[in-house]
Amino acid sequence: MTSEQIPIDLKNLSLSQLEDIAEGFVSRRFPGRQVFGWIHKHNVTDFQRMTNVSKEFRSYLKDLYVISSAEIARVTESKIDGTRKLLLKLSDGELIETVWIPGSSRNTICVSSQVGCPLGCTFCFTGQMKMRRNLRPGEIAEQVYAVKSILKDGEGFQNIVFMGMGEPFLNYDNVIAGIELLANDHGLGIAMKRITISTVGIVPGIYRLADSRLKVRLAVSLHAADDDLRTRLVPVNNKYPLSDLMQALEYYTQQTGERLTFEYCLIGGVNDSIDCARRLIKLIHGIPCKINLICFNPADGLPDEYRAPSHKSVERFREYLYPRCPAVTLRQSKGADIMAACGQLATHSQDGEGI
Repeated sequence: MTSEQIPIDLKNLSLSQLEDIAEGFVSRRFPGRQVFGWIHKHNVTDFQRMTNVSKEFRSYLKDLYVISSAEIARVTESKIDGTRKLLLKLSDGELIETVWIPGSSRNTICVSSQVGCPLGCTFCFTGQMKMRRNLRPGEIAEQVYAVKSILKDGEGFQNIVFMGMGEPFLNYDNVIAGIELLANDHGLGIAMKRITISTVGIVPGIYRLADSRLKVRLAVSLHAADDDLRTRLVPVNNKYPLSDLMQALEYYTQQTGERLTFEYCLIGGVNDSIDCARRLIKLIHGIPCKINLICFNPADGLPDEYRAPSHKSVERFREYLYPRCPAVTLRQSKGADIMAACGQLATHSQDGEGI
């Protein structure tokens, strides 16, 4: 290998790609399956620990390939609800955050898809750190492995949501490849129906997911039901306005037969009026869906006029939606005291240091 060549990271490769490597060296595909299991089931990065793989194949892999790993730089636990936020340092020094959220009936891992985010949603802290790069498939999957490594007996997780840093559909190929690593039966074997991808409305990604027929869930961060207000909150609405977004979502539900989730962040005095609720019901009419309401979580650097809604306005908004939409939930923010709630994830201050 020349000094200019960068070794391939096996953590990013699919099962079939690892089998192809094995077949090329030992004329058998099975050793590639064993290596995949060591990486994605046991989170092993040292070739010497792969004890059921021949020494010759291990030596061959060590000379030509690497297996990256992320360092858990910090774990912060909420004193209020037990939520844990992991700060992960990637192999190139970039930082991302991943969150484990305990629940009464199920626990959830919230993973990131990008280092930063290019979309600049005005109520979201992550957008303040701008875009640094996309995450690779192995880095996406490793967030789950890192969380597993710090859980106590009996904790576990039931769901994975792509609701962390970044916009998943702006890193579509790597996100889907990461999901396939997690879902593979020779790894963790996580059922795709337990995985949710959340998008702010990247229309091409919605069509791609619909045509893929993957059984993952789709959530759409809506936050407003008219273009003027939504563009103020979610600037990418200029590129993908509500008319285009709703057309894509109709296509998605027709192709998949699945209902989707609309996420709506209630911001006091901005989008929590009855008129906003009325517009929302009109907009989503005819689309099989449920609505998740969540209250705005403040953070330094966000507009001063943004505030959490009053309890009265939240109840009034929810009561208007139900029974007009029979599936409406108010999601309780968790981890707000450690900046781990929705819209609060960010890893770089203005001087570039981890925060």
